[in-house]
Amino acid sequence: MSAIWVTALIRALTSGAVVVLASVLAEILGPVWGALIISLPVSAGPAYVFMALEHDPAFVAGAALNGFAATAATGVFLIVYARRAAGRGLALSLGPAAVAWLAAAAPISAVAWTPLTAFLLNAAVYGAGTLLTRPAARTSLARSTVVARPRPLDLIVRAAAVALFVAAVLAVSSALGPARTGVVAAYPVTLTSTFVILHRRVGGTAMARLASITIRGVFGFGLTLLTLHLLVEPFGAALALTAALVVSLTYSAGLLALQRRPDLQAARVTPR
Repeated sequence: MSAIWVTALIRALTSGAVVVLASVLAEILGPVWGALIISLPVSAGPAYVFMALEHDPAFVAGAALNGFAATAATGVFLIVYARRAAGRGLALSLGPAAVAWLAAAAPISAVAWTPLTAFLLNAAVYGAGTLLTRPAARTSLARSTVVARPRPLDLIVRAAAVALFVAAVLAVSSALGPARTGVVAAYPVTLTSTFVILHRRVGGTAMARLASITIRGVFGFGLTLLTLHLLVEPFGAALALTAALVVSLTYSAGLLALQRRPDLQAARVTPR
């Protein structure tokens, strides 16, 4: 087997395994824990690892900075979905959210960002998102309606979607350049695949709550990209990627520690 096919196979298996593990834990543990887990870099993370293997640190730094800016578009995606999901079907909730992401990502990809301006953009979007989705985050849900045990076909679909996404980003990265590659890699493919599979099974109200809690977690993903941008050129890809992962895990752990006890108790649900 040629080296190119071995590389492609490793990419697919690694990315698919990561997202399956994260999504299974998200469904079993419930909305609070689940939101924090699926907001970890489970799809973009492998993309940046392989990107670092194929490109120089300057390319990775540029992609990470623009990916950080584009994380604001993911915030818009989550805000729209969280405000529309309750009482609406999948198409009427996820469709407008995806359109909102595209509408936000297009102008973001055309701007020359600095770490400060990208941070201010994300702070504004996620601060507004926290306020706009507060009612959904406080919704009380029956234990039996919060989560459903994932089925094998669901896991296969999710793994395939993420693997194809990572492969596509890496395939076109050289042609797109670091700025647009970073924006494309920031598309919330894990969130999209999770919403598609769970919306019909657990209902829009439960998914609105999941999305509203996820907003708080995804801001931490943006900070991991900022960390990668700042460290990859002076310290190299290995140390920068490790530090970025530590930032992501620390941020999520901090959010979990700040959750009120009733929220944590509501997260412990019995899978069907």
